[in-house]
Amino acid sequence: MHKAYLEQFQRNFKQFLKSRSEELIPGGGMVLTFLGSAGTSSELRTAWELIDMSLKDLLLENLIEKATLECFNMPCYDPSMEEVKQVIEEEGSFILHKLETINQDWDVNGMMNGAANNDENMRGEIVAKYFRAVTEPLLKAHFGELIMDELFLRFQNKILQLVKEIKIFKFPTLVISLVKNAY
Repeated sequence: MHKAYLEQFQRNFKQFLKSRSEELIPGGGMVLTFLGSAGTSSELRTAWELIDMSLKDLLLENLIEKATLECFNMPCYDPSMEEVKQVIEEEGSFILHKLETINQDWDVNGMMNGAANNDENMRGEIVAKYFRAVTEPLLKAHFGELIMDELFLRFQNKILQLVKEIKIFKFPTLVISLVKNAY
């Protein structure tokens, strides 16, 4: 599955770069930011993985149907810095000016407000609420409203477990500065 998502990312990103190059004058610049990955296979890459684990728990307890879970597909791919660099070079419309990764805490808002610094439960709750706000409409449309509270309670517990194990977990954001080739 990883290979198929990588190949789709490569095709889509090349098309995106080609289209943007048609809009810019030679020497024009563009800055992009998007979620990435650290490029290691052992890392927990996204909150979607925790949601998937939570959904599978609900399936095991017969709170959702197997067919409903199997037909849910959220094709997300978070590329590594090297994968992004390779696509930019292969596509050829842009010169890579700068590419860096900024690692952000999943619970950055709570950390900034000081509310979650020493309270693991609060940190888990903040992260769960944030991701619920973002993902619930999509999940509710597919799985129904009745399981949302239970799903996000399980999600919050998985977050809490990670907070206790890892203390701080981060998601990499890729920041890319490009300049259109002058040809």
